[in-house]
Amino acid sequence: MSTIAKEIEVELQTTPNLATKELKAKFQQTHQIQASESKMRRAKIIAMQRKSGDQTKQYTYLRSYIDELLKSNPGSSIKLDVEPCANPNLKTRKFRRIYVCYAALDKGFKLLGRELLGLDGCFMKGKYPGQILTAVGTDDNNCLYLVAFAIVEAECTDSWKWFLNLLEDDLDLPHDANFTFISDLQKGLIQAVENVFPKAEHRFCCRHIHENLRQTWRGDLYKGLFYRASSATYVPYFNMAMEEIKKTNLDMFL
Repeated sequence: MSTIAKEIEVELQTTPNLATKELKAKFQQTHQIQASESKMRRAKIIAMQRKSGDQTKQYTYLRSYIDELLKSNPGSSIKLDVEPCANPNLKTRKFRRIYVCYAALDKGFKLLGRELLGLDGCFMKGKYPGQILTAVGTDDNNCLYLVAFAIVEAECTDSWKWFLNLLEDDLDLPHDANFTFISDLQKGLIQAVENVFPKAEHRFCCRHIHENLRQTWRGDLYKGLFYRASSATYVPYFNMAMEEIKKTNLDMFL
């Protein structure tokens, strides 16, 4: 196993995302040796650990990593959360969540003065799955501006409330802040925003709404009508666009 791992290390350095089946085929073609897919999978894990280090051990360096971040980024806000433990005498804890808001990004966002934040979560793949939560604004050039991010166990109401409460402290937002948040239709996030910022405006991403609508109303015609309504800046224009959608939908069934 170790010998196979050593042979495929070079291949994984150039193409680290190479699938096990492709890796097996290349190995057999190069060395004329048959190897089962399970054996090749284990050899790939060993080779990746040699290259990038053991993922499990990386969690033991988290506190040292946080200390280094705070030394190099004074004033940053970094919160580490661990799983509850029934035995307080244990010297180790199980990682649960981490939140990071760099001081420079925090100050920069406050100077921008744009009370608009996009909230989103994405899956983490690998041995230890989880979710990355992000809060992103826009700068003066209308480019994306990262404000804070977190790694959590799952995208749910509890994890979003934890993230938003920390963000509330870092951005010095009052509980009744009339901020505007944009997100997808994730139910846990909707509930969290309502609980943490009850007076904030919460709007939804048009692309996500359209992805749901296209399951029933397909084609460029409905797409154009939808985006015409969503981009309307005056109520009369919005009402006109909605009437056109209703008329088009009715004509399709006549």
